[in-house]
Amino acid sequence: MTTAALTPHIIALQSRAARLREAITGCGVFFSAARQADPLATLSDLAGDWLHAEDVQITVPAGTAPLYLDDPGRLCGPVTIGRRVVGRIEARRSRPFDEDDRALIAALGQIVGAVLEQSTLLGQIEQYTSQARASGDALERLERFGRIVQGTIASPEGVALAVAAALPTLVGGERASVLLLPVTPDEPPALVLSNGTRSRPERAREVLAHGLAGMVLREGAPLIIDETDTDRRWLSLRLSQSDQRTRCAMAVPLRCGTQPLGALTVTTTESRLFGPAELSLLELGACHVALALRAASLAASQAARAARLAPLADALDAALAAAEAGSPGALATARSLAAQLRQLAGA
Repeated sequence: MTTAALTPHIIALQSRAARLREAITGCGVFFSAARQADPLATLSDLAGDWLHAEDVQITVPAGTAPLYLDDPGRLCGPVTIGRRVVGRIEARRSRPFDEDDRALIAALGQIVGAVLEQSTLLGQIEQYTSQARASGDALERLERFGRIVQGTIASPEGVALAVAAALPTLVGGERASVLLLPVTPDEPPALVLSNGTRSRPERAREVLAHGLAGMVLREGAPLIIDETDTDRRWLSLRLSQSDQRTRCAMAVPLRCGTQPLGALTVTTTESRLFGPAELSLLELGACHVALALRAASLAASQAARAARLAPLADALDAALAAAEAGSPGALATARSLAAQLRQLAGA
């Protein structure tokens, strides 16, 4: 073959090599687009520069249209991740596409697929990082809440006051309340609010019978009301005219084993503020509260029993001393006091 005949072939090879070098050099620019929230627009612009095309469209997913058309001014190719076709590239220009363009669009489809896969993975990493930060923050708040609860075991009402004040910080929201069931049938329920006050016994009974706290106690399951204006469960509750405006609320029951102790309620003036994460955190907080209430109840019961035992023991000592001195009725008094002590010990 003569030199004149080889010249066009050499020029074509040189052109192809130059475009290949240009393509390889530009790969880094493609992958930098993976960090964008929506990289397709940038990838389309870069692909247009690669193919010297006036218009390039990258479609993901690919759809059902044919990839290769007879129009010489239109070039189509698949976007692939491995062997999987995930999209299509369609380029248009005024002059016809050649073999070099067809070779480039195949490589371009693989690069675009790799960039999209990298973008997806980066998005997942950011999501996991965000979730880890949120979980770490929730854990810190739960630990602080646990320390507050553990430091207030003097009485059930003392626990309720501390818990009601700390609940908005734990799960968000603006107001909270703690409903405590009565220990004995003759006692009323107690309702403690996050502003540090205790509602009247009549109001506590009303909340137990007709409020959100009473509802979760009866159903035995936590509950979120996203929008009070449209949720029938909230609209069916008997609300007091003095109740503050509420748009979103959640409540969880308090239990120690199978024994119901009361309920925790958190409310806010914002719609749809609470979700499954906040409800789960409130349930975890309820575990701390239930144990603290049980400990406070046992401590109060022990203190009351000790207060009753001390005078009986003193009276028994006095009766025994009188019996030793020969008092005729002292032994009967001592037996009566001993019976009271046994009864109190078995209570």
